[in-house]
Amino acid sequence: MTAITNSSQLVTFVTIRDIIITNSVIAAKFRKEQFHRFEPKHKSQSFTGYPYMIISIPITEDVDSPLGDLVANREFTIDIIMRMEYEAKDNMETYASQVVKELDNSTSTFLDAGYYPEKITFDGSDTVTIDQKELVECKFTLILSGEVS
Repeated sequence: MTAITNSSQLVTFVTIRDIIITNSVIAAKFRKEQFHRFEPKHKSQSFTGYPYMIISIPITEDVDSPLGDLVANREFTIDIIMRMEYEAKDNMETYASQVVKELDNSTSTFLDAGYYPEKITFDGSDTVTIDQKELVECKFTLILSGEVS
């Protein structure tokens, strides 16, 4: 198991992206460059189009630490947003189910990275308009925990 350090504790993007994209259903629709840390610039030439996912930088919260100042027990809350063109709305449930499935089945990968998966929740879906484009989106919340030294 890799130790989580103060300088690496927020570096979860690659681990989560790689977990999600190992799913063959997801990999058939999403390329690695369609995973982002922040909202992409939709009118930019570098925009890779739809669908895409945003995997946020974790929000951290300290929890009780039995070892005092040596180790901090933390929870890491990561928001994941999946967006697709409105016309693809009928496939949203399938892709959302596959995301939850992969995150649920990846305990050993998270443990190897020093994190313990606490919970994955599906926070619902909705329609949104971005740059006059109607989209469907769904949101997930992933909570990990770990000892930071």
